[in-house]
Amino acid sequence: MKRPPATTRLGLNLAPMVDVMMCLLIFFMLATKMVERENSHIDLPVAKAAKDAEKQALGNRFVVNIRDATLEGGEGATYLIREEAVSLRNVLDRLKIESGLDPGVNCIIRAERDLPYKYIQAVMIGCAGANIRKITFSTVPVEGRAE
Repeated sequence: MKRPPATTRLGLNLAPMVDVMMCLLIFFMLATKMVERENSHIDLPVAKAAKDAEKQALGNRFVVNIRDATLEGGEGATYLIREEAVSLRNVLDRLKIESGLDPGVNCIIRAERDLPYKYIQAVMIGCAGANIRKITFSTVPVEGRAE
């Protein structure tokens, strides 16, 4: 009669799982930071037809945040790209660069509710000059507004 093979003790090695979990944790922390840098705190205008856009439908996007500088004691508007204050000339240059990298880039304009239109118009003219045809404006729906 043959003897059954000797049983070996099986152990569970958790080191690879911990490595994967750490990589996932770092990935999500960085992804969260990138989204936060794109979405500056701005009092967006209200629109009756406002609706959420699918992130995939936006494609490659370039976000320009425009704040009213008079609220901060300055004059005119403050242009922000990835939470970095830049001049209008810098915004226009970056629009041309983005258009050169991806002709189908979508420019998302997020502007303060009470900002004079001329500051938004300057970015729109820059989009036209950079041959950017997809422009999206960020707004909030009417029901989200406190009356």
